[in-house]
Amino acid sequence: MIHPIAQWFEKVLVGYSPRRTAAIAPYIPQALMDQLQHIGFRHQLKYVNARSKFYRERFAELGINVNRITHPSQMGSFFTYAEEVRQRPSEDFLCAKPQIAFETTGTTSAIPKRIYFSNEEMDIVGRFAAVGMWNLGLRPDDRLVSAFDYSFWVSGPTIRAATNVIGCFHVEAGKIDPMEFYERSRSYNFNVIVGEPSWLMRLSEIAEREGIWPVKFFLAGGENMTEQTREYIEQVWQSNVYLNYGQTEAFGALGLECPEKRGYHLNELNFFYEIADPDEDGYGKLAYTTLSRKVMPLVRYHANDVTRIIEERCPCGLPSRMLAKVRCRADEMIVCGMGNISPWIFEQLLRDIDGIGDDWQVAIVRPGIKDVVEFRIETTDSSVDRQTIEKTIEQRLQKDFPDFWKNKIMGLYDLAFSYSRVGSLRTGRKLLRLVDQREQLLFSR
Repeated sequence: MIHPIAQWFEKVLVGYSPRRTAAIAPYIPQALMDQLQHIGFRHQLKYVNARSKFYRERFAELGINVNRITHPSQMGSFFTYAEEVRQRPSEDFLCAKPQIAFETTGTTSAIPKRIYFSNEEMDIVGRFAAVGMWNLGLRPDDRLVSAFDYSFWVSGPTIRAATNVIGCFHVEAGKIDPMEFYERSRSYNFNVIVGEPSWLMRLSEIAEREGIWPVKFFLAGGENMTEQTREYIEQVWQSNVYLNYGQTEAFGALGLECPEKRGYHLNELNFFYEIADPDEDGYGKLAYTTLSRKVMPLVRYHANDVTRIIEERCPCGLPSRMLAKVRCRADEMIVCGMGNISPWIFEQLLRDIDGIGDDWQVAIVRPGIKDVVEFRIETTDSSVDRQTIEKTIEQRLQKDFPDFWKNKIMGLYDLAFSYSRVGSLRTGRKLLRLVDQREQLLFSR
């Protein structure tokens, strides 16, 4: 729960106006932000120890005395892991009555993580998201449309919370087919469009053929974006594409680019960020502690993204540090045009198909501007009917994973198949079932 001092700082010195916050922000000393973070961390640590069964038990097991902790690094090897949030009952984490919940959209397990919030917490995140979007140029007289999916997902409500603060016109189109979106949107005169990179790319393909309308900027989130894709969308629309970095666990608001596109400005009044086990270049696993949550606070939560914190001040003037581009996921999940995918999905698609060997691999490649999900299959016999194999996989994809199939129908990715003899894929002790072989992904320059 947010500390009274931090709450006073936000309300009195900064205020709830994004215009005022954006104007004052360049003059806020980093030392003051650091002090507020440390106060908030100690406050949150004592709060979860008193109210959360999970944290109270884990702290006792590790001999952590919260009254003696002043910095996250003093907690040693303690972190909160996604698997714990997934496997433990939600009640073990809850510290207050929830009013809304969302589920993670990507995981290495078929069991999603459920994250709970209060309406007040949504408002807090909305105020800070509004500052970031104001910095990108969003104003009350703009007309924004969001094409994010709303199925248990947090991204759409995050945008709605921010636009409510700014007061601009806002329509939630949902993740409909880009062609339908294109046909229905022109008469609204939307000048800010928000969606997933692969969806925005498909919309841009249509606009390149059918014609564009004036757009102030695009905001992309929910999956990775390559430099090539960003440049293509910007060239088609003659407008900027900015990227958001977030997770369901953080209500989708960990960081947002500014017009400089140098990295994600961090939401430091609401999160304490750390890099676990950094290498000589400062890259390691991102972890964060929530500082303004009372329903389901998280302490040193492992985000599973490998990145670093940029300490240098951005030329845009915002005082917050930035997050550099994410080099890779620390788990096996890959985010692409198909969606957030993991090996278990393809195990289900390939299960018990005649003529397929035990070893297989799925690779995400990008020969052009669109992701291709390539099934690399070992066959037990050269006479195997490949057409039947591919038809079976597509039928299962449509039946068992309708959201992924929906993305296929909308043209957000393509399927490809390659075949080889049994034993050809495994070159070492372990065969990676899912690999990302696209060009290096851009999260920031």
